[in-house]
Amino acid sequence: MNNSYDVIVVGSGPAGACAAWRLAKAGVAVAVLEKAALPRYKTCGGGVVGRAMRVLPVDVRHVVEQDCHTAQLHISPAGLSFTTHREAPIVSMTMRSRFDFALLSAAQAAGAIVQQKCAVNAIASHADFVTVFTNRGSMRAKFVVAADGALGMVGRTMGMEDGRILIPALEYEVTVPHDRLDAFHDTARFDFGLLPHGYAWAFPKRDHLSIGVLSMTKRGRDFKQSIERYLDMLGCRAATQIERHGFVIPIRPRTGPFVDKRIVLVGDTAGFVDPVTGEGISFAIQSGLVAAQCLIDMQLREESVRGAYRQSLSETILPELRAARVLAHLMYHFPRTRSWAFSHQGQRLCEAVTDVMTGKRRYRDLAFSFQTVFRFLRPRC
Repeated sequence: MNNSYDVIVVGSGPAGACAAWRLAKAGVAVAVLEKAALPRYKTCGGGVVGRAMRVLPVDVRHVVEQDCHTAQLHISPAGLSFTTHREAPIVSMTMRSRFDFALLSAAQAAGAIVQQKCAVNAIASHADFVTVFTNRGSMRAKFVVAADGALGMVGRTMGMEDGRILIPALEYEVTVPHDRLDAFHDTARFDFGLLPHGYAWAFPKRDHLSIGVLSMTKRGRDFKQSIERYLDMLGCRAATQIERHGFVIPIRPRTGPFVDKRIVLVGDTAGFVDPVTGEGISFAIQSGLVAAQCLIDMQLREESVRGAYRQSLSETILPELRAARVLAHLMYHFPRTRSWAFSHQGQRLCEAVTDVMTGKRRYRDLAFSFQTVFRFLRPRC
């Protein structure tokens, strides 16, 4: 195994794979370290929204199991339901093992070196390089891109400021009879009100359903009871097989900096996740590409990379996440306000958020109207 690279990427998810792809395409010597055997299972609903597909640097249509051109939102106990439809897919359903591996394979084809079953045990930062200690020996690079996920060790062991809020989620991979599966065809379903401060989802895959719940508070309660009730609601008690997986999602970014000691944070490691939906693939892809471009443009000069990445994030991802938190606060912490807003402007709000999910609009474009509604109604809650 070669032990010296320009950049080492820790983690082979969308953020790490896209960073490695762009670096390799520019002729940068880059290695991707993945602790698991590839392709590896990744707990996730597996819904790749349209805005993520828009920024993908490579074609991954071959791993899409089903395109959903329709989205449904149900709000109980208010009894409200809304449906949006788009000609282009709102959400493309895939298994993350295949999706992530497709991106990583593209990076490898571009020239990135991929080391699987290579676990990072420690990292040491020096003036001009970083040493990465793995179960397969030590390696060195001018920079490390930390793409090792919400619970990754790179940022933690390097003592980088955190500040993220990690929320719990529970997902069931549910195999149901084909006649029941067909009832969910082409539709991504979301249900609010099933559990406090969260929502439930039902995503159709090729031969099963991804059904899950999440809570926007740090401690979710009664997850198992909530998802069991949801299975009843969906008519999925006749499941022939259920696989259960728990995971956490960072819904607030780190306090920063996002580059320190020659470590660059991207994706879930940085906390770049949509606080409205808990969807992180879009910003994982975007941050991986942005980080790589800053490394390329600044020719791996530490201070220049730090400044360029900070500037790029302040113009793209960070203002979008700030705007999204306004809507997320309304959706999850003021249920009466949410019911009032959706009873009066529900279809309009759903159409607007669908436009955001498909990449046609940004949360920043909607922030003023959401803030106005929130300020007007907050004293009544």
